[in-house]
Amino acid sequence: MFRRLALIVCGATIAVAVLAAAPVEGADREVAWVFVANAAAAEREINGHAARGLRFAAVTDGLPCAAVIMQSPSTPAADAASYRVVADRDLATALPGLGDEGFEPRGSVRPLGGRTLVVWERAPQPRPRRVTEWRLAEFDNPDTLESVLAPLVREGFEPRLLARVALRSWPGLSEKGLMLLGQRTKAGPREVRVLRGASRNVDALAQEVGALSTDGWDLDVMFTTSRDGSRNTRRERAYFVFTRGEGAQRVSTPLKVVRSSSWGGAGAGEPVATSLFWNDFLFVWRPADRRRTWATPTRLSDFDASCAGLSLKLRLDGDDQQRSTIVGAVARPLEAGGGYELIVVLDERFGF
Repeated sequence: MFRRLALIVCGATIAVAVLAAAPVEGADREVAWVFVANAAAAEREINGHAARGLRFAAVTDGLPCAAVIMQSPSTPAADAASYRVVADRDLATALPGLGDEGFEPRGSVRPLGGRTLVVWERAPQPRPRRVTEWRLAEFDNPDTLESVLAPLVREGFEPRLLARVALRSWPGLSEKGLMLLGQRTKAGPREVRVLRGASRNVDALAQEVGALSTDGWDLDVMFTTSRDGSRNTRRERAYFVFTRGEGAQRVSTPLKVVRSSSWGGAGAGEPVATSLFWNDFLFVWRPADRRRTWATPTRLSDFDASCAGLSLKLRLDGDDQQRSTIVGAVARPLEAGGGYELIVVLDERFGF
């Protein structure tokens, strides 16, 4: 059964169709792409879509054009979410107010030639154990991240989002990496482990990730970067940031890690993270019944991959009981002929 989501780009509806034998709750879920040029304009447009019931889904990674993807939830909320978009250099001063107002970071995106921007969301319903305090950790090299995070993690802070990759370049162009950490209500001390993978063969890395995840460690952040942190060079480094609290219990379902140059079914379970790695895609997923990680591709020319010419399509394949939620959008440069391959990563649920 072929179905297409409603896709809105810059406010104009590109396609609206549901081809199914019977109406399905949540199948016709609206999707909006917000092209990001600066914080103020992005915040206005994101909140405009939120007022119509849409929520943050993902940010694009690997494209010259920066975009925030929003999607209507499978179960509409009575109230709308609200959003703030904060530039990296303003994060330190903005954190106290964001925490007091109940905002949490959802994604970071860097417009071409601009500052890295972090999208913060305040959910319609407050969470029982929401974050009460935020901290910002700076690091020069991700290889030292474990020692940088350890003092904060011992205070009960949990890594939540890589706000900016560390750039090690010419003097005057280098930037420190930024990691956002949050402390929840009644949080206790934790310990931290950071795994690093540099081999294109991820078998050994996958074994380490699986072993930690079954031993009670929580994967808080996964990211990839090039050797010097440049956004335009090949990403040959992968980092997995794990933390564990006192009394953590072993689990029976280890996280799975695969590197793939193809698309389609990427894992029989719940998607956890996706990123570029050696010009391929690195998928992290957790085994789960009636769920799968699915990646649907779109080939883009260099012109298409710029905000001026971006033309995107989404497609969902599945039966009438399936639910599909966007959780990522990652693009890799094509080595032959130029352009990019963009995959939209979906969390697909089967049945009720």
